[in-house]
Amino acid sequence: MTYKVIYYPEATILKSYDTFVAIKRSAAEDMVTDQYYSKTTTRQINDFFGGAEKTVMVEKVPQETIDIIAKFLEEYHNCSDQVMTRISNYIEE
Repeated sequence: MTYKVIYYPEATILKSYDTFVAIKRSAAEDMVTDQYYSKTTTRQINDFFGGAEKTVMVEKVPQETIDIIAKFLEEYHNCSDQVMTRISNYIEE
């Protein structure tokens, strides 16, 4: 498999090979990398958003933006319960 769809409560992320390339966010607009990788990755992105005609409507952002959001969510959801509690408490303050 050359791609993986990762589900989090805040967003669904498309990872093609080892690169995060698109994000569907629950509380904001969807986004896709402005970096071209390959025909295969483009096809995966189009499938992720439900077709090329829908993908063209998605906001294109720098690859760095996709990486930052996806890596943050990955780390956030992989941290210990103690850290999660501390983060939640900090956000609520």
